[in-house]
Amino acid sequence: MNTFNSILYMLAVIGLLLASVVLSESFYLRSPSGVLLIFGVGLFMSLGFLLFGHIRFDEQPTDKDDENPLRT
Repeated sequence: MNTFNSILYMLAVIGLLLASVVLSESFYLRSPSGVLLIFGVGLFMSLGFLLFGHIRFDEQPTDKDDENPLRT
């Protein structure tokens, strides 16, 4: 499953790069407001990755105690 996730990640990165190249041909994105829009989207995605990248959505939360069970 790890290989599958790596392949999906690489496809997503390549897709985003290709989409950014295609979108760069738009005259709206070459204006100052378009550059600000691209900066804002990039900042939003980067901060989202930094703040929530550690969360795994496929794991169920556990209700175990914080204490070590080997300790008496």
